[in-house]
Amino acid sequence: MFIGEKVVLRPVRRSDIEDSLKWFNDPEVTQYLSMYLPMTEMAEEKFIESLGSTEAGKDAMFCIEAVENNGNKPIGTVGLDNINSKDHHAEFGIAIGEKDYWSKGYGTEAARLIIRYGFEQLNLHRINSYAFSFNERSIRLHKKVGFAEEGRLRESIYKDGSYHDHVIFGLLRKEWLALVNTNK
Repeated sequence: MFIGEKVVLRPVRRSDIEDSLKWFNDPEVTQYLSMYLPMTEMAEEKFIESLGSTEAGKDAMFCIEAVENNGNKPIGTVGLDNINSKDHHAEFGIAIGEKDYWSKGYGTEAARLIIRYGFEQLNLHRINSYAFSFNERSIRLHKKVGFAEEGRLRESIYKDGSYHDHVIFGLLRKEWLALVNTNK
């Protein structure tokens, strides 16, 4: 469990399935994600079950909970996927499913916590990430937490009848350390 001022990151639980189904079947949320098929309860159960399998070492997925006076509220997920222990890199991903929590700093704090976990606990050298070119909120988050835009896969995403670029981001441990030392 990782604790910030606004959010707590905790392991995903079976009890999160109801929230996940709500979030990942909401077109307003999924327009920014690679998924395009409806999420079923069985598929989500299988996914959560897989997090506890021997393959779990390749993915570190957490539920983001907003810290509130009357108890923490699940608002999304964040993780490092495809963890490569040989080359020391992984892929960052985040989804804030509760739209009332968009653009209020919850995602930024969750991103900073998972990045710190990746570099300090998993001994990563690099974290990769991607965003759709029309997702300005995600692009701002990436830049705010230190990611550098490294390129674009031109017109590789088809959404709502149009092709869009896939923006490629990267963050190296030394860049993250420089940011952390600057903000002290």
